[in-house]
Amino acid sequence: MKLIGTYLSPYARRVAAALISRGLSFEHEAVNGYREFELASRYNPVAKVPSLVLDDGEVLIDSTAILDYLNELTPSAPLIPAGSRARRTTLKLAAIGYGVYEQATSLSFRGREVPETEAKRWRAQILGGLGALNEAARNGGPLRATPLDAATITAIVAVEYLARTNPDLELPAIPALAELAAEYRDAPPFALTRVAA
Repeated sequence: MKLIGTYLSPYARRVAAALISRGLSFEHEAVNGYREFELASRYNPVAKVPSLVLDDGEVLIDSTAILDYLNELTPSAPLIPAGSRARRTTLKLAAIGYGVYEQATSLSFRGREVPETEAKRWRAQILGGLGALNEAARNGGPLRATPLDAATITAIVAVEYLARTNPDLELPAIPALAELAAEYRDAPPFALTRVAA
């Protein structure tokens, strides 16, 4: 398999972290969809990353769809649990983390270009997402599941992405989420995909 997308993208990074967490080997081509539009569009018609090129040449796009595929490959250690309640919880928390990525990106790239009401809404969405993830990261919470699942991977990447892209954003106390991210900081899925500052 070959993963297309720079680890500056939290979407590509969460796929790489999932691959590494399950011991799935892959090649990596660090394509930036913004800067290398034509190259990215060879894999995805809308030139977004990540894309995952399978060994037979099929190309999967969108990190959520790719994680779903990887889940099929690892039934003994699922990224997304099979049980309906656990599955819904994992998907919900992963979607919240994904939403943090989206709003952090908007705030970082466009925060000075939009009316303050828009930037204020993005900040509120980020803070709301972090609050929900912090609650889920408490001891015994769903983000404490082992092995790492799609929600936990997404949440940890969200914390690091937010710190890199919006370092001046005043954050509420998120002790459980911060502790979770610190616990996994040096774990291979995150250490091997972290972009140097």
